[in-house]
Amino acid sequence: MERATAIGRAIREAGLIRTSGRGTSAAQMDERDAVNLLIGVNVADTARSAPGAVAQYRALLAKRRNRTSEFGGELEELLSAAKRECLADYVMKTVTLLGAQGHVLGRKRFTNEAYRFEIEFGKPLPSVVLGIWGPNRQNAYIDFFGRQPIDEVHGDRKERTRITERTIRAVADVLRIRSEA
Repeated sequence: MERATAIGRAIREAGLIRTSGRGTSAAQMDERDAVNLLIGVNVADTARSAPGAVAQYRALLAKRRNRTSEFGGELEELLSAAKRECLADYVMKTVTLLGAQGHVLGRKRFTNEAYRFEIEFGKPLPSVVLGIWGPNRQNAYIDFFGRQPIDEVHGDRKERTRITERTIRAVADVLRIRSEA
């Protein structure tokens, strides 16, 4: 908890989480703030490195044909869709634009509860894999990579940190409650 608090403070002081009001009203987060905190807590080694790590991971790109999308924006959209309880809209759009051509998850709507998500953050070479599952184990994977050439990363150690739909739905619930208050 201390680590998450220190990272959150560093991200806020860098202007990546907005501050408004005093006391409990200072914690009015939107999707962008929540995404920055999620990224920071999951990829930063220290509070000092958190703002740079957040910027680096937000800018990771997914590409398919002539379309590109930044990870930060995609994660904001996913949180927003979870908050509004319309995950099917997000999944269909994202899989259609960035997933395999003609994939069933890009063509067919399922209930919100039918979707499963996994977000895997990779280090030291910054990368993210967004996994989306529907009913009957139908899955799509979207890879987000940076512009840093692989040969610039030294060593062979790789770290992976995963969060799932449980985290996404929990954060969305908090955002929904805060917006209704």
